Amino acid sequence: MSATRNQTMKTLCAASFCILAFATSSFAASVVVPDTSTVLPGVANDTAALLLDAGLNPAQAGAIYTVKAKRFHCDERNNGALSPSDVHAGLETLKCRINSANQKGTHAGQPFGDQRALVHLLQKIQNSTAANGTVFTDCATGYCGTYALSITCTIDTTVQNFTNGGRWSCAYVDGN
Repeated sequence: MSATRNQTMKTLCAASFCILAFATSSFAASVVVPDTSTVLPGVANDTAALLLDAGLNPAQAGAIYTVKAKRFHCDERNNGALSPSDVHAGLETLKCRINSANQKGTHAGQPFGDQRALVHLLQKIQNSTAANGTVFTDCATGYCGTYALSITCTIDTTVQNFTNGGRWSCAYVDGN
């Protein structure tokens, strides 16, 4: 949980005898990133491409297509403590799945191919000024878990000039 959310939880707990703290902690934060974003340029179209490349089928409503990844979960482990003779030594391992629980070491769901690229985009969003409180990654000693409750991208095929923007937009929900 982010420091800001932690402080908010403490404030709520003191002000309302901890009754609201439990309800508040279940709310997910979200952020919408259009392809016209100056803070996160290229993130929406890169995300849409990754979801389509992963084989997720877009739903069509007229000229608007929507592609969605639900429950994107990753386990990332630091292998710095391995013996130098191990090929994984010094390299972080990353395993990501969609339709998966936000649980360390889970094997539920389907493997996601371009996991490093999507995790990089989620971290870029989380670290940006546009984050709107979204937190996708939580790390402890030697382990990081990344989780997005949903990633939904819309593609407006009526927009034919790709350089002016307005074709791609993605909504990210953190699930924390």
